[in-house]
Amino acid sequence: MDEAKRLAALYATELYGTAPEEAFDRITRLTAKLFDVPTVLISLVGSDTQWFKSRCGMDAQSGPRDTSFCGHAILSDKALVVEDATLDERFADNPSVVGAPHIRFYAGVQLYSVERAKLGTLCVIDSRPRTMGEDELEELYELGRMVEELIYHRQLARAAQELHEQLLHNAAHAPASIATSAAAGQVKYLLTHDALTGLANRQALLRSIGDNIAAWQAEGAGAVVACLNLDRFKQLNEVLGHEVGDAALVTVTRALQSHLREGDMLARAGNDEFVMLLNDPDGEERLLARLGQLMAEVNSHAYGASADLSLTCSVGFACYPQDGEEGDALLNNAVTAMRHAKAQGGGRIERYDPAQRREMGRRLTLESHLRRALEREELFLQYQPKIALGSGELAGFEVLLRWRHPEHGVVSPEEFVPIAEETGLIAPIGEWIVKTAVGQLAAWRAAGVPEVPVAVNLSARQFMQSDIVAIVSEQLAAADLHPGMLELELTESVSMADPGRSMVVMHKLKSLGVALSIDDFGTGYSSFSYLRRLPIDKLKIDKSFVQDVAHSADSRAIVQAIAAMAHRLNLGVVAEGVETEAQATALRDAGCDQAQGFLYARPLGPDDAARFIVAHASQPDCPTLPRACRKQAH
Repeated sequence: MDEAKRLAALYATELYGTAPEEAFDRITRLTAKLFDVPTVLISLVGSDTQWFKSRCGMDAQSGPRDTSFCGHAILSDKALVVEDATLDERFADNPSVVGAPHIRFYAGVQLYSVERAKLGTLCVIDSRPRTMGEDELEELYELGRMVEELIYHRQLARAAQELHEQLLHNAAHAPASIATSAAAGQVKYLLTHDALTGLANRQALLRSIGDNIAAWQAEGAGAVVACLNLDRFKQLNEVLGHEVGDAALVTVTRALQSHLREGDMLARAGNDEFVMLLNDPDGEERLLARLGQLMAEVNSHAYGASADLSLTCSVGFACYPQDGEEGDALLNNAVTAMRHAKAQGGGRIERYDPAQRREMGRRLTLESHLRRALEREELFLQYQPKIALGSGELAGFEVLLRWRHPEHGVVSPEEFVPIAEETGLIAPIGEWIVKTAVGQLAAWRAAGVPEVPVAVNLSARQFMQSDIVAIVSEQLAAADLHPGMLELELTESVSMADPGRSMVVMHKLKSLGVALSIDDFGTGYSSFSYLRRLPIDKLKIDKSFVQDVAHSADSRAIVQAIAAMAHRLNLGVVAEGVETEAQATALRDAGCDQAQGFLYARPLGPDDAARFIVAHASQPDCPTLPRACRKQAH
């Protein structure tokens, strides 16, 4: 490492020795919440001192380099992780370990300048020993890249501004140089616009809001900042490729531009995020109608070679002056409202409400704590019985994931499972579910409890990104369990996201001998012609059709049609969410084979489930197993 060049690059950023800034502080606060640590630093390492450009949980603004962990971290290209400093000979006698702040755990990733010189680190610190997994380390790297992007933008903007000023100076002294004047204009354009869409960037939008505020105040006028985010855009990129993704962003841009009025502004603030500045909102009712038109325009387009994949969007908005009186506040509040809309399932329009920020705070807290939930044994499984409608016998169980939070009590899976999906935590959690469910079956067998199959839900990320075939195979072998005792449930969206890969994975799972079913059937897009190609054993009818089946002729007709078609394909049919005898009777008459819901039992713990099995045991050959499983069980 060339220390002179490194220091030159550090001082060229003009960040070393400067005061804290909200843009950097926002990242350290987020990091502290995500990793549940008391201290997070953005440390810039000088010749003999480290300067904390941002600090969370640390009073000191700077510290000596020679005894700093960060000074040690920049000597390598890899992250420095010290799980217990008292056991590490490099740091055991370090003043920061034996004395305040009593560092036990440290993890730091290097921060680089544009020219790839090491400037310092983003680091997390704790006064107790900890471990850090690969997924967590990757998260820390991603947060470090966020810090670098701020630094890059500063460096590039400053260099471009200097070039712009130089070109203008040259043009002023040589007016005949049209090329020089054009070059200056191009530099200015690149500083303020997105290269792909040609839209203004976030910085240009904020400047425009700031420039307009004085006029709004003078005229007593209102305005709206609306943030629009594309739902499932990441999946579109993964399935169809980034070229199609870029084309989709351009299409969305043109669609939004076609609905702008004079004085409005559209900017691209992130990969799949657009922000609109709308002057003269003309009342909230008309504003909502206009935003609805914009949403409908975005939703009306389809993408891909056969134009068979569409996107929806979520919109959040903040009104001036009620929801903020300066640009940054309005934009942040609009983003908060948009995230709230996405958290409600997407495809919604939400106005900013201060309560949403509290919800986001709870979400961040849950996300941080969920990372530790497995190792702290806070997750547990419950088992909901499935009953054969023809005989009333026990047909099996569905495994349900639960989280007993030490502060918030039992957190609903509807709240924490989406967080696990978005953060990638669902993969290790899903593997734990399979292992625990298979282990429970083995434990029941050892205790002499009659064997019944259990069904485990597989998430989209777990199915598509983990080696689920190896995981299931290893767990079945370790428990010496017959594969027919395990059923894996997939949603329609999982099987349709990447049909080619889905088919391969499903056939591999089927070759192990496990049963496969499609969950929530009727809420997605798959057709019976597509299902005919899948190696599945069952369809589970979504509870939305079950709720009205006893009183609605339409619902009964839908259920009857699904059951009839499924039976032609030699598939069993399961109805979920059954709460009344009338529903059970209607479902049996419509041709459903099995049902589950509160009518039969609420989700049970392992011991109660074992007692339920014993109470309902009838024949040893388990006659209510699906046909495929019955063949395998003999």
